[in-house]
Amino acid sequence: MRNLAFVVLLGAVGAAHAVVVPNYTAGTEGDGTFSLTSTGSTGRTFQLTMAANQLTGLNGLTLLGICFRLNGAAAAAWPPANVTYADWDIFLGPGVAPSAMSNTFASNFTATPTQVRNGPLAFTAGSFTAGSSPNAFGPAISFDSGYLYSGGDLTLEMRFSAQVGSTTQSPFDAVTASGGPANGWGVDFAGRWTGNAAGTSGGNANFLVTSFHAVPEPGTLAALGIGALALVRRRRR
Repeated sequence: MRNLAFVVLLGAVGAAHAVVVPNYTAGTEGDGTFSLTSTGSTGRTFQLTMAANQLTGLNGLTLLGICFRLNGAAAAAWPPANVTYADWDIFLGPGVAPSAMSNTFASNFTATPTQVRNGPLAFTAGSFTAGSSPNAFGPAISFDSGYLYSGGDLTLEMRFSAQVGSTTQSPFDAVTASGGPANGWGVDFAGRWTGNAAGTSGGNANFLVTSFHAVPEPGTLAALGIGALALVRRRRR
């Protein structure tokens, strides 16, 4: 009977969703690349703004993490050796429309953002694979706390320290800012970056192809768990 409850709960966890932004890149290579990480001592700030039409598959779900992938032109898996970051902070919150994205980071949130991640991060050698177009998504950057997405435009901000270990930057798959608006940049999504983890403003950035991982909100999972236990009790009688 315990196995029955486990199967029901596993089904709840199995309801996890992955939504790729831009949506059209789920099975198609982006038209550019962006070397997100840096060995520069000041680290970096990178911000993504996404229109609600790219996030419909996440409505009512709790976001748990994000994944990136190497650009198809990458000659080898990345990183070539283990890399670490002393701090990698992530913030999520309601955002401006991509067409209204500003060079001032704080202006791209329409309400106080929620910090969903804080602390060190590491990628092991070869964890982002190469040789395909598009490549598979690499390991998840998991959040410390989930973020319930209830619709609307969304802004994601990452502030991270210098890369330690391999000096090779991460050639992640991306959609070029210069290709907008035909490729959707500046309409459905947009990006900004600067070479400082404490930066307050930046310039245009290619938009990283991003996979969001999410599950039903905690209350839904709890209800499924209670239902599973009730089912076990009924079977025992």
